[in-house]
This record gives sequence, structure tokens and C-alpha cells, in this order.
Amino acid sequence: MNEKKRLQKNCITFITLSLIVFSCNQESDKDFLGSAVVESRTYLVATTAQGSIVSMNKDEGQQVFKNELLAVIDTVPLTLQKQEIISGMSELAASISSQEAQNKSLATDVAGAEREFGRAEQLAKQGSATEQLRDNLGTQLQSTQLKLMASKHMISSLQAKDRGLIIKLREIEDLIRRCYVLAPANGIIFTRYRNPGEVAGPGNPLFEMGEFDTLYADFFIPQALLASIKYGQTVRIRVDFDVPHVKGKERLLPATVTWIGSEAEFSPKNIQTRQSRNELVFRVRATIPNVNGMLKRGCPVEVWR
Repeated sequence: MNEKKRLQKNCITFITLSLIVFSCNQESDKDFLGSAVVESRTYLVATTAQGSIVSMNKDEGQQVFKNELLAVIDTVPLTLQKQEIISGMSELAASISSQEAQNKSLATDVAGAEREFGRAEQLAKQGSATEQLRDNLGTQLQSTQLKLMASKHMISSLQAKDRGLIIKLREIEDLIRRCYVLAPANGIIFTRYRNPGEVAGPGNPLFEMGEFDTLYADFFIPQALLASIKYGQTVRIRVDFDVPHVKGKERLLPATVTWIGSEAEFSPKNIQTRQSRNELVFRVRATIPNVNGMLKRGCPVEVWR
């Protein structure tokens, strides 16, 4: 009798646990949104400079930080052009200084000629000086004024040339700066296309790299679930492989919905949903902070509410 009661009790317990598990699975199914593959924002790192590659400082698989030096293009030709421009600017500065000194001298001559002409004109009115003297002094004054005006135009011309050289100098400095190829973001080097000693051309990529600290996953949801997904909503990313040192809920990583497709599309052939594959679905993107470095590009994951 006791054995019969024990069996009945075990059956009841088993049925209860089965109902609980079934209920949990049903509840979990409601929270499941879809499967996806982790991707990263990628960059083709190139230079707009032309020249021989002096150094390539990173290899494939190495981590880089934003604005870290990745490669250097030969700067010797540009540096020589820069020195030539600087020399020209120094020569112009000396010419401008000399012309300004001449201007001061001409300005003094003009002031003296104006005084002499003024006296002669006054004396000519009083009859104490001849008209010829007044005319000669007037001609000298006009000549001196024209020389001063020409000298001022010369200074303006030299200053314009100096501004042109400054612009050329900035262009050369910009080209030199572009010879130092910097990382556009924190990330990982995926592919290295060149080696030291090869020639780099404008626009030719040197590296392909991808962001590592922030990744994203695109998943698809049916129209019935579209209203329940909002921008900025927090979802959970379940890593779709076993990690020995991570257990339980720690495998669920927080993510944020940052983009929702505005047009429906047919389910891609590789989509993994728990509904009909023939339904129209909407693409949704969840951005994932990769704090502990667990995620890699290409990792399969599941997206949950």
C-alpha cells in the first residue's frame, strides 16, 4: 500500500514538473525574437598620398585603438618641397622688409616735396618766385608720389605671393599628414593588403578593420511583432555556443534596438524563425556593447526580449 502511494506521489510530482517546464517553455517562446549573426562596422583604411610604404605597424588579428598609427608613407619628396617653400617665404619676407623701408624713405621724400612745392606756390603768388620753379617742384612732387604708390603696389604684390606660398605650404603639410595613416576607430585588423617597400596609391586600401568594442546583430521579426519593438528598447543576446567560464544568465548580454526596417521583405533563405519562413518580415538591428570581448564577428546568437 505504501509502495502504491509512493508511486502515485512520484507520478503527481512528475506531471507537475512537466507542466511547469512546458509553461516555462511556452513563456520562453514568447520572448524569443530570432537568430542572427554578429557583425561589426568595417573600415577600408587607405591613404590619399602617393609613395613608397615605409612601415606597416599592424598585422592581421591585432587590436588597434582610434588614432593609432597604422602605416607610414615616404615623406622625403614632400619634405623637400616644404623646405623649398619655406626658403621662398624667407626670401619674400626679406624683400617685403626692404620694400617697406623704401616706402618710409619715399614717404619722407613726398612730405619734403610737398613742403617745397607749398612754399614755391606761395612765393609765386607773391611774385617772389618764378612759375618755372613752382612747376619743377610740382613735377618732382608728382614723381615722388608715383614712386611711393608703385612701392606700395610692390609690397601688395609681394604679400600676395607670400599668401600663395602659405597656401602651398599648408597643402604640403596636409599631404605629409596624410602619409601617416591612423586608425579610424577602436577595432581589430581583419586583412592587411600591403607590405613595407610596396607603392601605395591614393584610395588603395592598406588594411581592412572592424570595430570590436561595439558590435551589432540583424534579426527578422514578423509583422505581428513589429508593434512590440521600439527604438531604444533593451533586448538580450544569447551567445549560441558554450563558454566554459560563463554560466547561467551571464550568457545573456544586453543590447539596444537601434534600427528598424521601414519596409517588409521576404524571409531570407538562411533566416531561422519559429514561424513560417514564407511570411513577410522586418529587419531589426540590435547594437551590442562587447564589454568582455566575448563576441566576435560571425558568432551565431539568439535575440530575446
